[in-house]
Amino acid sequence: MLLHTVNKSAFDSSALADCLRVVATSDAVLLIENGVYAALNSPQSGFEHSESIAQLSADGTRFYVLQADCEARGLDDAKLAAPFEIIDDAGFVALAAAASAIQSWY
Repeated sequence: MLLHTVNKSAFDSSALADCLRVVATSDAVLLIENGVYAALNSPQSGFEHSESIAQLSADGTRFYVLQADCEARGLDDAKLAAPFEIIDDAGFVALAAAASAIQSWY
């Protein structure tokens, strides 16, 4: 499993789009820093990658957001779209330890 971390907002950067083009079904994607905005569950957001994320998730790719970064931006479970799961710092460490490599997208 490869862990992909994305730290830029999908509204201001192509980092998430670039990541989604190469992510495998056995991989995990973790949104950190301003990347957590891509997990918003809002029809007004106009988020263009939601269909790709839904399909990748159905195929087995796992999607996460970092709890501390969500809290810093006022985001909670109710504001996040499926399939994103909130993980804490210990969860981040566990993902990193389980990964064969980490690819950062910025």
